[in-house]
Amino acid sequence: MVEYILGNYLVETGKITGGQLEQVIAKLDQVRVKMGLLAVAEGIMTIEQADEVNRLQATMDKRFGDIAVEKGYLTEEQISNLLKKQGNTYLAFAQALVNEELLQLQELEEVMDSFQEKNGFTKSEMEDLRSDEPERIVPLFLPPEAMGYKEIVGVLVRTLIRCVDRHVYIGKAALTDEISVKESAFQKIVGFSAPVAGCTGIETGLAEAEGGLELIATAFCKEEGTLEKEDMLDAAGEFLNCVNGLYATSLSRAGIDSELIPPIYFEGSSTLRAEQVCSLPVYAGGKKAVFVIMGLK
Repeated sequence: MVEYILGNYLVETGKITGGQLEQVIAKLDQVRVKMGLLAVAEGIMTIEQADEVNRLQATMDKRFGDIAVEKGYLTEEQISNLLKKQGNTYLAFAQALVNEELLQLQELEEVMDSFQEKNGFTKSEMEDLRSDEPERIVPLFLPPEAMGYKEIVGVLVRTLIRCVDRHVYIGKAALTDEISVKESAFQKIVGFSAPVAGCTGIETGLAEAEGGLELIATAFCKEEGTLEKEDMLDAAGEFLNCVNGLYATSLSRAGIDSELIPPIYFEGSSTLRAEQVCSLPVYAGGKKAVFVIMGLK
């Protein structure tokens, strides 16, 4: 996420162009290797073990390394060594900027200071951003009143990274009492004490904004070309059901029972109202969608 969050700020401030940002990110794609491939290349996992862990990731909201350790295929020390080989995205991004002679490290640090001041982040929060870990970055983009949603937003981001686009990133969330959406899929999770006072569940939605819903739907169902609207909404609903299912599973592990209601779809524009509506911009493949969360009473 950090490469686009900071990269867009570099473009915004005129330090680099949009084209140069895409060139730098393309360089990251060439050098960043998935942990499973690294583990196999290092001879510490078999191809069959790596494939098994990859399959489990589709049903478990956990990182490759966490699952591999649980299965006994890797040790914590081996994971640590592999992470060093895989590289931190922020450091790789910074190195790529320097290699392409777009910025010097000192200049990048000055831009980071400016970014920190603009967003009101603390030094600790900037370290969270540099980590490129969704669980540390998500809280930076949620208002305090919506911090109870950080777990499900984290599930959303991790699922997008795994299934849609590893360069996905988010914008600042907003809280209102109503929202107008375009084509969208919504689903309720009921029967539990939601992370909003007085609510007995939540409703989440994924809505079109600037081509993002279609991109997510197409990537998730692994289709090529343009989807018909009905197919796009159906695939978006399946993706949303996957996210909510993983969240419900995490609740279950904590001893909290919940129930997923089948998704519903809006083919045109609609206005939704609730006591608290949290809308989070989500960017994948250069396109924007909106993730919506509402408390249910």
